Formats: sequence, structure tokens, C-alpha cells
Amino acid sequence: MNDPESEVPWQRLDVRTIAASVLALTAVLLGIGVVVAVGLLLVGVSPGWVLLWVGGGVVVLSALIAATEWIRLRTTTYRLDATRIERRVRFLGSSRTSLARERIRNVELSADLVQRRLGIAEVKLATADGGGERFQLQALDRAVADALRTELLGERATAETGILARIDWGWLRYAPVSLATGAIGLAAYGVVFQVFDWFQAVPVLIAWLGTSAGAIPLVVLLPVLVVGAIVIGAIGTLAVYLEGWWGYRLGRHEDGSLDLRRGLLVSRSTVFDGDRLRGVTLHEPLGLRRAGGARLDVIAVGVKAPEGDQQNAQSPALVPAAPRTVGAEVAGTILGAPVPDALRSHPPAARRKRFLRAGLLTAAGVLLAVIPALFMPTLWWIPVLTAVVLGLVTAVLAQDNSRGLGHQVTDRHVVLRKGSLFRRTDVLGRDDVLGWNLTRSPFQRRAGLGTVVAASAGGSGAFRLPDVDAEQARAMMTSAGTVWEHLQVGEPGLPAEASPRSGTIQVSAGNARGRRPWTVERDGAAPRDR
Repeated sequence: MNDPESEVPWQRLDVRTIAASVLALTAVLLGIGVVVAVGLLLVGVSPGWVLLWVGGGVVVLSALIAATEWIRLRTTTYRLDATRIERRVRFLGSSRTSLARERIRNVELSADLVQRRLGIAEVKLATADGGGERFQLQALDRAVADALRTELLGERATAETGILARIDWGWLRYAPVSLATGAIGLAAYGVVFQVFDWFQAVPVLIAWLGTSAGAIPLVVLLPVLVVGAIVIGAIGTLAVYLEGWWGYRLGRHEDGSLDLRRGLLVSRSTVFDGDRLRGVTLHEPLGLRRAGGARLDVIAVGVKAPEGDQQNAQSPALVPAAPRTVGAEVAGTILGAPVPDALRSHPPAARRKRFLRAGLLTAAGVLLAVIPALFMPTLWWIPVLTAVVLGLVTAVLAQDNSRGLGHQVTDRHVVLRKGSLFRRTDVLGRDDVLGWNLTRSPFQRRAGLGTVVAASAGGSGAFRLPDVDAEQARAMMTSAGTVWEHLQVGEPGLPAEASPRSGTIQVSAGNARGRRPWTVERDGAAPRDR
């Protein structure tokens, strides 16, 4: 007897995906072509040859992408039945990807500017395992994509949504304080030199800079270049912020699922399954923290950025750079409890370790700075200046890092905070911690410290908290609940079934100085299915 599900017909992608890809690529090629054309004209190439090479290149590459998209359109099909969604690609070989509907936790619809004008959208699905290849259909008619999402999400796709946060354009002031501002400014200078290098015109640029800037004192020229990089970087970060968070709206369904919509050039609509939420991460990098801001990410099963596949990865971002109170309020609503600000500090040995590391870094920098002074004694001021500046910077960062290091165990959550330049606060549900790992380097063992790692099915899967002492490790590692029952060690001489439920969990094998190994004692409870 034939399986009725096998008779579900295979569907093709929308033919408009060819036009969308060609138009998007042509726009990019034209932008590059203008730069190339200007460079060719500057080096003396005739306008006719410039038009032939640049125009011909745009036409040929556009034709190639059209052919590639046509082949993908003709070879890719998909279907959805009562139990799974499948994608099949038949070209020189054949491949088939299948996802069980019950394992689909997050659905994302995205469409760039051209796709929106043509009425199509891409569909990305994430499963509960959080790893591997994302299931992607590029592209479908917008109405078909919406219907597919409704079919996969069921009632969650049409349920009433309470609004947790909306875009406030006053938040734009937080974009330029990102550490990316300086990086974008320096990258812009690098791009200029790279373009001139394409046409062997770097000596011309250097000669022009020498003639134009030669009369300007170095003490004036350097600040001008720094300010220029900051201005360029600020414009870049503002542009990225506007594109990524235009029309931002974060909603929450009655079942706890989150509905996120955002994007200008590329619009995104994402639903996070409430049953798969494991916590949140509050990011407070140095510049944003000084301005009183923060970013919020979700920790959820199926939401993970795989290495080397950032384009297809589902972003965990929930709240952009905004006032910290906004991120904390949204986090509190999702968690069902406020994010604690007062955390338990770590032992003095953790602070000493950070200052020791700062001193070693300063010493290494001074040793490098001494090298030119050995050959030219008049440069004696370089190692002195390096020692003062580098010592001050590393000491401030060490102090800030030690103050930020902390944790807290509440009735429902475990809070882990660390870092200075890139400070983050991870808040995990106690019942969502699958286990703990304890590592101790030789230096940590001498100082009586260790690093605990909380394992969870959401996000990266491992959340580290460095430099805790034995008492703090015990407090955290006994907070995971009944998941630890299978690790209990019974009393000597008793069979496993006769061992009492309270036992000892061995978490370390001691150290080279003969200290007693760290152990964790807790009261047992009946195991439960995780």
C-alpha cells in the first residue's frame, strides 16, 4: 500500500529569484565598475577601452549569475507533508535534506530590497540541535513563505503578540561608541591604499601626501588622521545600525515565544520558540558601558552562529545597543525575574591575577620599545612613554575586569558575569543547565582558583566563569538540580542501589602541591527526564 505522504507533490522555487539575484549583483558590479573605471582613466586608459572592459565585465558576470540561478531553480524542489519538510537538489549528483516538523524551533523570513519589490522572500529554519546546516529555501513567493511559516509554527504564527520593545531613534547615540568605530575608520584608510595599489598608483598617493601634508607638523597631522578615522567609523556604525534595526519590533506570544521584526535593506522576521529559550546574554562592551548602554541576545536551542557559516546562521540579537534599562527590562520579562545587578564578587586572588597579567603585558611592551633605543640613544623616551601609557591602560583594564567579575545563584537562575573590553552577563535557568565542568590551570591551582563552565543546550553550549574559589564552585555546581543525580558517588562498601541519595561529586583530581581535591556535596532527589 502506498504511503499517502509520498504522493505530496514537489514544489519549485519562485522564478523571480533569477531577476532578484541578477539585479542585486548588477548593482554591486556597477558600484565596483565606477571605481575601476576612474582608476583606469587616471592611469591613461582610453574611455573606449574602459567602457569595453568595465561594461563587458558587468554584462558577462550578470549573465553568469543568471545562468547559475536558472540551474538552481530547475534543480531544486521542496515539499511539506504531515511529518517533515524536505528539499531535493538534482544536478550532476543528487542530495536530499529532510527536517522533522516537530524539531523545527525557529523560523526566519528575510527579503532584501530587490526581493521585497518583487514580492519574494527567503525562508530559513533552525532545528533543536543548534548545529549543522540551516535549512534554507531561496526564494519563495511572499504569500507562500508566510503560509509555510504559519503551517510550521501553528498557532504561534497567528497568536496575539504583546510588544516588549520598539525602535527609539534616540538609541542612535549608542552606535558610534562601539569598538567597531575605530576599526571601520582604519579599514577605510586601508581600502583607499588598496584601490591605489590595484592601479600601481601608491607612489603617486604618497607623493601627494608628502607635498600636501609636508608643511603640517606631525603633532597636528596625527590628530587630524585620528579624528578622520573616528568620523568615518561613526558614519559607518550609524549606517549599519540603521540598516539592521530599521522598523525594529520585539513581541512576545502568550506561550512565551518571541516575534522579532527588523531590517531596512534586508527585512527579517524571526520567531523563537518559547519552549526552547534557555536564558539571555547582556553585552556591555567598554564604550557602550561608559555611555550607559547594553545589547541583549537570546540563549535558545537552535540559535547558534556556526563557525564559517555566519551568512546562514540565525542571529541571537534581541535588543540593539540601547539604554541598559531597556535591555534589562526586556530580559526580566523573558526570564520572569529581574536581572540582578549586585553579584557575588570573586576572591582577591582573582584580582591579583589580573594585575599580574597587566604587569607582564606592560613589561613585554617595554622590552619591544627598548630595541630602537639601543640603536639610537636619542630615542630613550620611547620605552619610558610606553611604560607609562601601557602600564596605565592595562592597570585600568585590570581593575575594571576584576570589578566586573561576579556571579549569583537565585531561586530560578544562574548569573555569570566577566570581561572588561567585552563584558557580558549570561543569565541561565537553573533547570536549563545540563551540567558543570571545572578546569584548573597550574597558575590557578597555585592561587586556589578554578574556571567553571555551565553546559546548556542553547547558544554556544558552554558558558565560562573564570577564577572562582572552591566554595563558590560548590555553590554553583550544586545549583543545577536533579540532573546531577547520576554523578553521585556512593559510600565505600555499599552497592550502588544501597548508597544514600546524598553523595559527593568529584570535580577535580587535586593539584601538584598535594592539596585535597575539590568536592561537591549535595542532597539528592529523584532523577527526572531531561
